[in-house]
Amino acid sequence: MTYFLQFDRSVFIWINTDWTNALFDLIMPWITHLGDPNIVWVWIIGIGLLRVKQFAPSTETDLSSRQKFKLYLQVGLFFCLFLVLIYGVSAGVCSSLKYLFDRPRPFEQQHVMLRVSAGIAADLSENGSFPSGHTSNAFMVAAFLAECIPRRRYAFYGMAITVALSRIYLGVHFPGEVLFGAFLGWSIARSMLSFQWLRNRLTREKDYKGK
Repeated sequence: MTYFLQFDRSVFIWINTDWTNALFDLIMPWITHLGDPNIVWVWIIGIGLLRVKQFAPSTETDLSSRQKFKLYLQVGLFFCLFLVLIYGVSAGVCSSLKYLFDRPRPFEQQHVMLRVSAGIAADLSENGSFPSGHTSNAFMVAAFLAECIPRRRYAFYGMAITVALSRIYLGVHFPGEVLFGAFLGWSIARSMLSFQWLRNRLTREKDYKGK
């Protein structure tokens, strides 16, 4: 355990200090917002609309405009609710672990290059550092998007990895915390997305296809 903690801190210093450059100083504070809890709701709505767009070609054209609108509205609404359910589970597990471990943030344990405002740092200090909630959110969203557009999955996971690195670069998380956060968000999303019967029930895919 001691070796792991030392390695964790060494990698942290490497990313937080040795990677310092003007470009990262400019873009990392913006990239990290992609994993903000408030932004996740925007992702959920966007993915729900994307799912409606993908579902549209599978329906027959003999439905009236009103029937199509009602059908698409139901698909979008229920799929969004499905994503909210996944997010609720992921956020609940992440918050519970933060409370359980209550690990101090890197900037509370050692001298770091802290690249967030004093106000944000004070807010972060009220929550445990393990695991990284932003990283968990980013990988959860990446799993959603990879499910909808598999051919772009590498771009989505690349985005999530960048969010994870931003948390280290900004000085608010250790590498081990973002790694566990990534695993947490991805594994919960993939596990629940694998429940085909639940997806069919929430989106009524089996009822709609072939009509």
